[in-house]
Amino acid sequence: MLLIEAGPDTPPDNVPDIIYDSYPSLAYFDPRYHWRELRVCHEAYREGGAPLKLRKFEQAKVMGGGSSINGQFALRGLPGDFAEWRAMGLEGWSFEDVLPYFKKLERDNDFEGPLHGKEGRIPIRRVFEDRWPGFTTAVHQAFQAEGFPVKEDLNADFGDGCFPMTLSNQYDRRVSTAVGYLDSATRRRANLRILADTAVTGLLMEGRKVTGVRASLPDGSEQRFEAGEVILSAGAAHSPALLMRAGIGPADHLKSVGVAVAADLPGVGGNLLEHPSISLAMHMKPEARLPEGRRRHIFMGLRYSSHLGDCPEGDMFLLPGNRAGWHPLGKQLGTFILTVHKSYSQGLLRLKSASPADEPIVAMNLASDPRDLRRLMDGMRLMQRVLAQPALKNAVNFWFPAGYSDRVRALAIPTLRNYLATGMAARLIELSGWTRDLVYRKKLNPGIDCDRLGRDDAYLTQWIAENVWPSWHISGTCRMGRGDDPAAVVDAKCRVLGIGGLRVVDASVMPTIVSANTNISTIMIGEKIAAEILAE
Repeated sequence: MLLIEAGPDTPPDNVPDIIYDSYPSLAYFDPRYHWRELRVCHEAYREGGAPLKLRKFEQAKVMGGGSSINGQFALRGLPGDFAEWRAMGLEGWSFEDVLPYFKKLERDNDFEGPLHGKEGRIPIRRVFEDRWPGFTTAVHQAFQAEGFPVKEDLNADFGDGCFPMTLSNQYDRRVSTAVGYLDSATRRRANLRILADTAVTGLLMEGRKVTGVRASLPDGSEQRFEAGEVILSAGAAHSPALLMRAGIGPADHLKSVGVAVAADLPGVGGNLLEHPSISLAMHMKPEARLPEGRRRHIFMGLRYSSHLGDCPEGDMFLLPGNRAGWHPLGKQLGTFILTVHKSYSQGLLRLKSASPADEPIVAMNLASDPRDLRRLMDGMRLMQRVLAQPALKNAVNFWFPAGYSDRVRALAIPTLRNYLATGMAARLIELSGWTRDLVYRKKLNPGIDCDRLGRDDAYLTQWIAENVWPSWHISGTCRMGRGDDPAAVVDAKCRVLGIGGLRVVDASVMPTIVSANTNISTIMIGEKIAAEILAE
């Protein structure tokens, strides 16, 4: 077995501290572990239309993929997500079918019972209420005042409520799939070879069968590797791009970029799904802030139902964070991240050219479905109501709309210049009411009328259009489906339709997006397909 990773390896005795760190935002934005040239647009794809507004989109280029840089949230998809997959004709994908693989991947440190695993590769833990800092405790009280019940086990109680967050983290250190699955014993197996810093540039084809891959080695040379079966786990941006460069995809598009068609699969690159998010930031009073030295900054989350039209239960999620950055100003700011966890907007991925050197065109079309937009609007009003609760009014000085703009991304990279700039802003906020108001108006919230966001639908709609951001949960671009489904790319065993010797096993195969962070459900898919392969 040959494992090829485009980014660096993280062997057990050499995991970088920034990846192990329980505070995830450093690895989030460290370009050493990203596809640096990947850009996306939040709007719709317009072939031949106006130029797209491109933005950075952090996708992992490191052993363990997204699990090595993500927020370490270990949420399962909800039972209704998998009932939806089964209703689409995907046998073997009901919640009862996938539960054994959710259990197999985990070792839950806190709870036992028929819904939990105890021997898996990924530890699951929670930080309970007695160890929460002041801001999180105040938010918890405000949620209860809004009528939300208190729950304990997010992965077994699937109702609405505020829960301690489930984390893929042990001893306050990240446990990625690279750490959990590629331990020293696994790496010593005689039948496993690992090539890191090696990018797959193409698939080797004989007719309608894949026989191996071409890859660019660290020294710049290219090599061919023959295989009885190839499994693509390149993620929802790069797996469809590899298929299309091999001639597997929508025929008209392939011809337009000069790729010979091997199999006309119109669904490749379609059905692009993401969780749209909006966010607020709050300046916390000193007693509410995260104590110095603590790394973990998100402890609790609220799952709730929008009750909008045909949207399912548990379709929304709100995360309070006790820190907005590594720098002095970030340590004074709390955050709310509101996410549509069951989204319906669909984007599109297409090739820019046939060259593997060119990143694909990724158009997310965020919040284009009216249901997604309406729920973001309602969620903004919910956040404003929560902030008006006495517990939170006593914990924060002011709040303002925020998001992951290019400016915020730039500040997220630890540099002396960023430290000095944010340190000056933090000191001015604390110095006096006049300087606090100056920083607020000139730097933190230039020109947004916060009160108007809560009462003017047109104003709020415009703000969301300009500030909605993706959650790094891109999926669906090689979706599973029955053979008679014209939008399907792989079958229920993740085999590419009409092509021999090729599977796709990553978040791109999800036919609809799960109502949760996608990482744990993606690992579950890997465990399930591994069992299918062994059975064969």
